[in-house]
Amino acid sequence: LSGCAGGTDVSGFAPGEGERLVIYTSHKEEVYGPIVKEFQQRTGIWVEVVTGGSNELLERIAMEAESGEPVCDLMFGGGVDSLSAYADCFSPYLSENGGQVLPAYASPDGFYTPFSALPVVLIYNTRLVRTNPPTGWGSLTDSKWRGKIAFADPTVSGSSYTILCTMLQALTGDNASILTEFAENLDGKPLSGSGDVVRAVGEGRKYIGVTLEETALKGIAAGYDIEIVYPEEGTSALPDGAAIVSGCAHRENAELFIDFLLSSDVQTLLHDSLYRRSVCESGANAGTDELKLIDYDLEWASAEQTGLLSLWRDITGGAE
Repeated sequence: LSGCAGGTDVSGFAPGEGERLVIYTSHKEEVYGPIVKEFQQRTGIWVEVVTGGSNELLERIAMEAESGEPVCDLMFGGGVDSLSAYADCFSPYLSENGGQVLPAYASPDGFYTPFSALPVVLIYNTRLVRTNPPTGWGSLTDSKWRGKIAFADPTVSGSSYTILCTMLQALTGDNASILTEFAENLDGKPLSGSGDVVRAVGEGRKYIGVTLEETALKGIAAGYDIEIVYPEEGTSALPDGAAIVSGCAHRENAELFIDFLLSSDVQTLLHDSLYRRSVCESGANAGTDELKLIDYDLEWASAEQTGLLSLWRDITGGAE
């Protein structure tokens, strides 16, 4: 059984505490669903899944930590920069399958475990943009695209925060100026969630967008007339990950779930069904050797999260 936030209460059918696991996830059901189902079938562990945006779930975990009564056992999803920003909420774990992780994605301290590699890309609608498509990060501050850019609110979406940090590290100039120019090009209308970006571009409500490669590939497979652009200045391919909550009630089960995420079965599933890149040497389509990557400063992105999001709210007029 899988209990989901907002769904039917099935807790009365759950086994004892020793066979439970509470996961908070920002992944869509198409990602977490088959993984959780297979994990339950293999282990007999009953998994309760609570869904939401990366940042709102991390804030919820932080509030639970302050109260001394954590509900969540494992955060599954969110860029590792966002997870690192909340490192105080998590407890290190080095998986028995961690030796398979490519060095570029491994956690130096074990506070998170990488799940999949997610290059950031631009997209455009091929019916609306027939000439001079966007070429890179500089295109997002070009006034010709004002009001025509799809981008999700980074105060809600962890992937959008990664996108902002990638743009700031790829472009030269003052961070506040770059963010201001970009926000002006959004015309005050960031989208509510990362899943809306491809739909907005594919349906012609926006001309161009910035999103993750995985999301763009899914859009193309769904029949949207969109094209992917890998930014000429370079991009990031930050992994998303999972992290065990400090003082959680079901730590052993959380460790088993992380071991499962790094198993060859799940890492192969990433490429075969989920349009993602593996973080393990044994995974299909492992690595990003063919991409032009920037030297993404994860430590800076984690340390500056509060300040950058506050600056973004000030620029866009968003609420704290």
